Amino acid sequence: MLRKLLDGILGFIFPDRCAGCGRIGTLFCADCCSALRVYPGQIRRFPATLDAVRVGFVFSGPLRGAVHRLKYGHMPRIARPLGQLLATQLGQADFTADAIVPIPLHHDRLRERGYNQAEELARALSDAWHLPMITTNIARERTTSQQAALKKAAERAANVHGAFRWVGTGPAPKRILLIDDVLTTGATMGACAEALRSAGSEWVCGIALARSRPDLDGANVSNK
Repeated sequence: MLRKLLDGILGFIFPDRCAGCGRIGTLFCADCCSALRVYPGQIRRFPATLDAVRVGFVFSGPLRGAVHRLKYGHMPRIARPLGQLLATQLGQADFTADAIVPIPLHHDRLRERGYNQAEELARALSDAWHLPMITTNIARERTTSQQAALKKAAERAANVHGAFRWVGTGPAPKRILLIDDVLTTGATMGACAEALRSAGSEWVCGIALARSRPDLDGANVSNK
């Protein structure tokens, strides 16, 4: 309730601009929504610590700009409409889970950014799917290089290996939806899933808002 009130006050003082095109009036306008490209097909390759991976949209067009603003432009509020679009696109029919877990940021990066973009997305999914969100029981224990700067899958996997740890007093939930903004090789999700499995999770499904290379999964993608 307080969060919605604060969003309303900020929206009144600073009129919303679309994070995709800059148009005044909404955080993600109807034209940018219509330009979203649903991610085609299924993810074929992902770490063995994940039981499944689902992606909502192709990381291109206005969505690319919106995610950039979410992560680096101090616009956490854009996560709500993006998370709602993701929840609608994926539905909940395929998911029977006990909790939603956003990929955690290291405390240094969290302090620098002021918020965790994956947590902001996860909150929207938690509300839409009526599932509890866990944020304090899983930690990123060490800083890592930016995954986007690493081109090879092996480099990405080594970068995040052992970076996460379950810090809860009890075991991790049995079935978890693990949330992140953009999926590339899945190395980060895989490393986090490994920590959750070590703490007792039996099924972990990775969910990402977007991915940039559907051709890697054998999908026939048009340029529309």
